[in-house]
Amino acid sequence: MIRLLLGSVLIVAGGLSRLILHRRARLADLVYAALLLGGAALGLSSAIAVLRGSGPALLVELPGSLPGGPWAFGLDRLSAWFLLAILGVGACAAVFGLGYLEPERAHRPVAPAHGLFSLLLVALVGVVTAQAMAPFLIAWEVMALCGYLLIMFEHEQAEVRRAGFIYIALTHVSMLALLAMFAALSAHADGRTFAALAAGSGGATRTLVLLLTLVGFGIKAGVVPLHFWLPGAHAAAPSHVSAVLSGLMLKMGIYGLLRMLCLLGPTPAWFGWTLLGLGVVSGVLGVLWALGEHDLKRVLAYSSVENIGIILLGMGTGALGLAYGRPGVAMLGFAGALLHTLNHALFKSLLFLGAGSVLRATGTRVIEQLGGLARELPWTALAFGVGSVAIVGLPPLNGFVSEWVVVQGLLEGARQPGLLAVLVLAVTGLGLIAALALACFTRAVGGVFLGQARRPRGSLREQPGLVGAMLVLAVACAIVGLVPVIVVEPAMAATGVIMAGGGIAAASPSQVMPGAATLSGAWAVLIGLGALLWYLRRRAQPVEVPIQGVTWGCGYAEPTSRMQYTAGSFSTPLLLAFGSVAAPEVERTAGSFRTRARDRVLDGLVGPLWRGTRALANAFRPLQLGPVTRYLQYIVLTVLLLLAALFASIVRGP
Repeated sequence: MIRLLLGSVLIVAGGLSRLILHRRARLADLVYAALLLGGAALGLSSAIAVLRGSGPALLVELPGSLPGGPWAFGLDRLSAWFLLAILGVGACAAVFGLGYLEPERAHRPVAPAHGLFSLLLVALVGVVTAQAMAPFLIAWEVMALCGYLLIMFEHEQAEVRRAGFIYIALTHVSMLALLAMFAALSAHADGRTFAALAAGSGGATRTLVLLLTLVGFGIKAGVVPLHFWLPGAHAAAPSHVSAVLSGLMLKMGIYGLLRMLCLLGPTPAWFGWTLLGLGVVSGVLGVLWALGEHDLKRVLAYSSVENIGIILLGMGTGALGLAYGRPGVAMLGFAGALLHTLNHALFKSLLFLGAGSVLRATGTRVIEQLGGLARELPWTALAFGVGSVAIVGLPPLNGFVSEWVVVQGLLEGARQPGLLAVLVLAVTGLGLIAALALACFTRAVGGVFLGQARRPRGSLREQPGLVGAMLVLAVACAIVGLVPVIVVEPAMAATGVIMAGGGIAAASPSQVMPGAATLSGAWAVLIGLGALLWYLRRRAQPVEVPIQGVTWGCGYAEPTSRMQYTAGSFSTPLLLAFGSVAAPEVERTAGSFRTRARDRVLDGLVGPLWRGTRALANAFRPLQLGPVTRYLQYIVLTVLLLLAALFASIVRGP
């Protein structure tokens, strides 16, 4: 715990150094990167020690009287698992941010953004290590406010201001739900530490607490229909901030749900079914809405909703295992959810950093205006391609590992009496999600990096400061996929914390560990055979002088970019098959045809409700305006009405 505390201090010191040394940009960048990477390394060493069992689960309670009751911090295996993503991905995003924001120095100060970024990382650490109500809520609010200020980095744009408003409004709703949840729990507890809340949770209204938990943490996780803050915020923020919002901040909602499962003990079956249903809905709708988007960062944002759905499928399976007393089902479900939490943090952060590299090189996020970038941005294309293969769940990368464990949990649950039909439907839903995700990222990679450029542009080049962080995350995706044992075993250890909180003994990981070891062996054999065949083919192939000629142009003398598929033409036929749920809005003008994606929750429900509320408020607004005499008339009229009511009560008598 001391190493984690020291690491957090170094991260904050890095942010402060960036503010203090802002006049010496190069030195400030070096000091900031060194302190932040050093702090992240210290924190990671502490988390890894706890996960491996070589370090104890620690609990530190601050002495003295503090606001909101005792302040306690702890590092158990569940917290340590989330720290792997927070500090690993956060460090890569911070280094990427130095190069990404460098062109902005001519327009605005960037030192505050780096300082806020380091504070955001420490707030995320505080959320997963807090073991009492007050420090948890304070860290949660600091995290939310830092996120808002970073989203508003380019606040002069109307789109950014709108995204920031929706984000902060939903953040307040989330905070109110969490305050109500903790109030309901603490009313029957002897204290306000998590241990005391867990001991007193039996007297609380469990259904109310679980519903408030779903709202408060579901908003932060981006669960449909509470997701509509997410696409705008992720698109508006700087790309390295988007990576943290999607890869890390969304996972705080998942962490909150899992931590509450630890505190509340065995949960009713309806809660598991609800998580399972929300997972299918979020997964399918998220990827469908991603298919209709033309903004690369909004595609990635809606894809985050899809992946949160996959995580909820695992959590729902685990919760059902707890409810029905099936430790094997619970173990597989929660392990799959935890694995996908880490894997999504890796590949989604990688994809957002890749989108940032494309934006810095081309100045646009619109897929229809891109194309052919693989020739000019080869390292970005490679990194983005790795992230795309991983997010689709194809072997041998990390996305396959976690989705494989989730499927194992669903199939194990389907063997239990009474669960077959619904869990088979969940497996079908997961298959549909994977198929649509494949179409979505085929569209994204093809539209951005393949084919010909769709608009004239000068020579492009990659910024060296942006490539390194992307390659580190790409290598991490490959290592986890090729050697899944290194993450499956710690995930099982973290799952034991949830199982213990749910009042059920952890099952043996024998169903997963041999499979993970077999996967590693299979990948090694396949890669070795591929390398051998490539070598033999090169040795046997004679050296020939290539003959250059004009490529056949399908009957056209000179193919142009207008002849190739756009992202919209690729996905619209697929979206139309899902009817009004996913069909884009079509805009036809003289000589042009285009589609616009619509979020059915934001555009069809929240937007009209907001406009109606605003119209009603405007109707009553004249009551607040006018001369002082009008307010005096209101007072006199109110007094007369009260006197009349008093006189009527006297006349009626007792």
